[in-house]
Amino acid sequence: MVAGGDGTISQAVQGIASLENKPKAGLIPIGIGNDLALSLGILRIFKSQGLKALLEVILGGKTRHVDIIGLDDKVSFINYFGIGIDAKISNDFNRLRSKPLFRSIFSSFFNKPFYGALSLKNIFYRIPFDIELRYSSGQSRDALLTVPGGTSEVLVTNIKTYASGAMLSSKSRTDDGKFEITVISSMWQWLIMHLTRILNRPLNTVCPSLIQFQTDRLEIKFSGNTFYQIDGEIFNDFTEEKKHLLMSIKSNVEIIVP
Repeated sequence: MVAGGDGTISQAVQGIASLENKPKAGLIPIGIGNDLALSLGILRIFKSQGLKALLEVILGGKTRHVDIIGLDDKVSFINYFGIGIDAKISNDFNRLRSKPLFRSIFSSFFNKPFYGALSLKNIFYRIPFDIELRYSSGQSRDALLTVPGGTSEVLVTNIKTYASGAMLSSKSRTDDGKFEITVISSMWQWLIMHLTRILNRPLNTVCPSLIQFQTDRLEIKFSGNTFYQIDGEIFNDFTEEKKHLLMSIKSNVEIIVP
C-alpha cells in the first residue's frame, strides 16, 4: 500500500522494480498531482466515494500492469521524466518546500496555488542547449532527432495524464511496452498542453505540428545544464563529464484498479 502522490509512488517503485516476485501495489492518492491514480481511475473513486470505497476496491485485487522504465540501470519510474520548464517549476517548488517557513504552511490546500504562481514566474524559461534524441523506431536502424536550444521542454511519459491532469497523447497505454516522447517547442504549446484539462482532448489531437513519438528505448545526449524531474521530484544526478542518459522498458508492476 502506498499513500501519497506520484513522487511517493515512484519511491515505492524503486524498492520493488528489481524484485523477482513483485507484490501488487494499492494506491491511496493524497499527493499534489496524483496523475497515476487519475490515469488508472483510482482518483475518481477516492474523490467521489471516499476512502472506504477505495479500500474495498483494493481488497478486490483487480490489477493492471504498468510498465517500469529504467534510467541508466540506476533509477526506475512509471509516470514521467521531464527536462525544461515544468522541471524548473518542480525544482523551485521543492526548494521552497524544504524551507522551515514554507514547510509550516504547505498543505494540499496551498500546494496548487503555489504551483500556479511558480508557473507564471517560469513561463518564459527555455532549455539553453540542443538535445539529441536517438530512439528505436521499429526499423533496422535507430532514428535520430535533434531538439534545438530554446525549446520549452522534453517529456518522457508512460501514463495518460501529466501535471495534474494535462492530456498528452491519445496513444498512451500503461502496459504496451512503450513510452511517449513529447517535445513542447514553444510557450503556446505549453499553455495548450495545460488547457487540455478543459478541452478534454489529448495534446497530439489539438496540435497537429506537435513532435511526439513512441519507443521502448531512448538515448538522450546534451551539453549544458538545465532542470530535470522524475515523477514531480527533483532529479539532479548529472555531472559535467556525463551528459548522456539511456531509458528503456525494464519490467512492469501490478497496480490494483477499480
